[in-house]
Amino acid sequence: MKTIKYIILIFIFFFRIEGSAQEPMSLHQAREMALNKNEDLKVAAKQIEKAEAHKAALRTMRLPSISANATGIYQNKNFEIEMTLPTQMPNPVTGELEPNIMINPSTGYPVIGPDGNPIFNMYAWLPLEISLSGAYLAGVTLEQPVYTGGKISAGNKMAGIGKQMAEDNLELQRLNTIVEADVAYWTYISVNEKVKLAQQAVDMLAVIVGKARNAHDVGMANRNDLLKAQVEYNNARLNLQKAQNGLQLSRMELCRVTGLPFLTEITATDTTVKVTSPVFSEFNGETVSERPEYKLMQKNIELQEQNIRLARADFLPTAGIQAGYNHIGGIEFTGTDFSNTSLNVLASVKIPLFHWGEGIKKIKASKIEKEISELELNKNRQLLMLETEQSRLNMQLAWERIQMNETAVEQADENLRITKDNYEVGMETITEVLIAQTQWQQTLNEFIDSKTDFKIKETIWMKTTGRLSY
Repeated sequence: MKTIKYIILIFIFFFRIEGSAQEPMSLHQAREMALNKNEDLKVAAKQIEKAEAHKAALRTMRLPSISANATGIYQNKNFEIEMTLPTQMPNPVTGELEPNIMINPSTGYPVIGPDGNPIFNMYAWLPLEISLSGAYLAGVTLEQPVYTGGKISAGNKMAGIGKQMAEDNLELQRLNTIVEADVAYWTYISVNEKVKLAQQAVDMLAVIVGKARNAHDVGMANRNDLLKAQVEYNNARLNLQKAQNGLQLSRMELCRVTGLPFLTEITATDTTVKVTSPVFSEFNGETVSERPEYKLMQKNIELQEQNIRLARADFLPTAGIQAGYNHIGGIEFTGTDFSNTSLNVLASVKIPLFHWGEGIKKIKASKIEKEISELELNKNRQLLMLETEQSRLNMQLAWERIQMNETAVEQADENLRITKDNYEVGMETITEVLIAQTQWQQTLNEFIDSKTDFKIKETIWMKTTGRLSY
């Protein structure tokens, strides 16, 4: 039991050490940490490496390829053949070999057998036995494509386009990661402000409860006023607990985005959400063409163009050269070893002639696919332009909301001050004070939310216009 207790104590000790770790963080640091941690970015970077390797592999298709091959044969039975062959004899005048045909002395013509063929004076009997029990063939082959109908060129261009698409996708993931980091960072700052506001409200209500209790003790207020103040005080403490819970959740979310352990205590350099007056530039459709989403769709059209070339290349002539150096051995002919070493060169040309219109149909299908991609590009370009304009209007509306809330905060401060002063001199009831205090807290909460919303809308506006940097 003592051992278990020691283990538990050690675990609690290290748990507290880890939980007490402090991490100072600014917005720029939050972005950098999120960029270093994000798994989607790591996958996108691997996609670039994959595209580069694929592009390098396709470039080698233009180069000659060299391969070695070897084949071995084991035949447990030999081939046995008996052959009867007609003989020949030299011509006494020319010395050339002539068929040793039997001549009819009375006619001077060759004697014809029953099968209709001439009969020879002599036949040779040739028994053959071929052994393949240890035969083998080995060689080296060099192959060089000469013309492939443009397939190699199209493949190389597709690999280059694929690499560019991987780079554009990486840029898109970076921008999305920055937006995610900004949302988590400013949410944490705003919730931190709300915790401070909730604590301030608890302290203010504690003072009001104290005054209500003193007034009740001296008979200047009834018990109902004290109970109202105590109820609001308890509600404020509950709201403070909720705000603190929300702060822990927002801190954990920021830790998740930046790759920190969940128990890390973050000390943000921004204690409040600070906003500055934005510059609302006019919408320019050219900014859409610089967005990675749009570039990806453009590259997809270029990819479809190369697909058309690939479909056409399957039905164009192809030519190539092959050279080989081969050695054959291990063959026996009637007890005599046979081997041969030779160099051979082959040239081949393939010309497709008739495939029932398959090539035309495949090329047409590829062209239709390209047309679909072009239609999607036009549609999505309009959607991106709409998204950009909507983000500008959202940011403008968020700024106007901040301006209205600033005025509302000033009014709520003044209303609470006057109500408290009037309550001190008996011109207001405690109910009016509690209402003014609640309105003041709600107004400040709304002001914090509006500033946070503006910072997030500003980041999205920068992203949609291509101005978001890291």
